[in-house]
Amino acid sequence: MIQLKTVLTLVATAALTACTTLGPNYQAPAANAPAAYRAATTAGAELQRDWWLMFNDAQLNALEAQALHASPTLAVAAARIERSRAVFGATQADRLPRVDVGANAGGLRTSAKATTTPVLNGRAVTFEGESFGLSASVGWELDLWGRVKRQTEAAQAQLDATTADAAAARVALTADVAAAYWQWRALADEATALQRVRDSRAQAFQVAQTRFDAGSSTTQDLERVRAELAAADADVADMPRRQALAMNQLAALTGQPAAALKLQASPLSAPPAIRAGLPSELLQRRPDLAQSLAQLHAATAQVGIAEAAFYPSIKLTGSFGYSSEDLGSLISAPARLYNVGPSISLPIFEGGRNKANLASAKASVDESLASFRGRMLLALREVDDALAELQGRAAVVEAQNRTLASSGQALTVAKSRYDQGAVSYLDVTEAERTPLATQRALAQLRGAQWAATAQLVKALGGGWSGANGG
Repeated sequence: MIQLKTVLTLVATAALTACTTLGPNYQAPAANAPAAYRAATTAGAELQRDWWLMFNDAQLNALEAQALHASPTLAVAAARIERSRAVFGATQADRLPRVDVGANAGGLRTSAKATTTPVLNGRAVTFEGESFGLSASVGWELDLWGRVKRQTEAAQAQLDATTADAAAARVALTADVAAAYWQWRALADEATALQRVRDSRAQAFQVAQTRFDAGSSTTQDLERVRAELAAADADVADMPRRQALAMNQLAALTGQPAAALKLQASPLSAPPAIRAGLPSELLQRRPDLAQSLAQLHAATAQVGIAEAAFYPSIKLTGSFGYSSEDLGSLISAPARLYNVGPSISLPIFEGGRNKANLASAKASVDESLASFRGRMLLALREVDDALAELQGRAAVVEAQNRTLASSGQALTVAKSRYDQGAVSYLDVTEAERTPLATQRALAQLRGAQWAATAQLVKALGGGWSGANGG
């Protein structure tokens, strides 16, 4: 027994001394981000995790809360996190020894007719009796090459990726809810502008009809005004469909039927400015980039696991217990038994399986690295696109406001001349054409500005922070 203990001690000491971790250690790749965005400004509010609160809109706050509570997408992401956490726990268990206990009891009688029955003095020797046993076994694989360590590392990285994926789903959901809500409000503003256009065309048609009946205008003039009224009627009639689609999208995002939504529309003003920050900050601001890096980390750890398959594995196993035909004498020195010793396994021929697995693991690293770089470029483009949209729309709004001011003055002059009898009412309705069309264009532009605001929020990661998990 002393010699066996000595052997086991030497084996364990040599094995632990020789422990190493195969495979490359993970290093985050360079982001290669530009120094600044093309259209960035330093002014604006900084996004927080619950970024929608900055707009002080009670309806939006309620919709976001409902979406976060009822979204199936977030429920799926939460379940994935729990699954990844369970996988990580299972890999941690592989680093510890495994202990099993067992007990058995049964009757035994050997056959006198079997070919393996022993014969003594020409007679078959049979055995009959009861058997009882109690045992405990211990097994532990020495992590000589870091295979188990890399498995734990890969599982932890995968858990990080799953957590970041859930955060990305939250960012996307809250931004989409806000975008749908702002679209619905923009449509309400546009509907108001369209109704004004329709009312103006209806008045113009009444005047044209009166003049035609009096013989002071032609059929061509009447039909032109009639066509304009019909076009306005078509736009007004189509608006409920567009509003219903926006409402249906909002209901789906918040996990409730559209009939349950009771919203009050109010005019949209200019959206507040949001600080974009620096491109290099995107790695800490966007959870999808953090997810991509975590997947790269997991793929890198898999290379070490694949390399460890080329090397021998050593397991220390042992068992101790009692076996007796008499239950009363089971726990006694004569009934004691044990078995202890190391086992070594060395791969000799695997048919190229280990080489193929290693090549696959290295290719996965290359794939994950390329995927991260692609996501980084996409993230930079999305921020630049949103900033370009906001700046471009703001310039158009400014020009349309000038148009509205000038056309409003022209309309005031036309009404004054009409009151003096210098022009007909058709001249007034003609002067109304530009300001009314500009009001509709401004409603659409406001909607585009708020849509670009939601796009920018999503592109910047919605207030998520890699430093604290958002």
